Amino acid sequence: MTHPDNTDVVVRQKRGNPTAVLGTISAPAQFKFRTRDKAVGQALAFAKHQHVRAWFANDDDDFVLLGTFRQEHVEPARSS
Repeated sequence: MTHPDNTDVVVRQKRGNPTAVLGTISAPAQFKFRTRDKAVGQALAFAKHQHVRAWFANDDDDFVLLGTFRQEHVEPARSS
């Protein structure tokens, strides 16, 4: 199972609570939103700007990948 990296953006929401928080795995939540939809929209925007992945996590830390914006660096093939 895939998990977020320390720099990935994570939306967390506790069951039964309409508010959601936005942060990373390695730091406490930095933003609080009234709805999950607003938090997810902001997470996707942050992830796109920072070229990282955006995740959603519930109480049990079951992670769902929302989007990936990483730029893979591909080495050009060498000619002989």
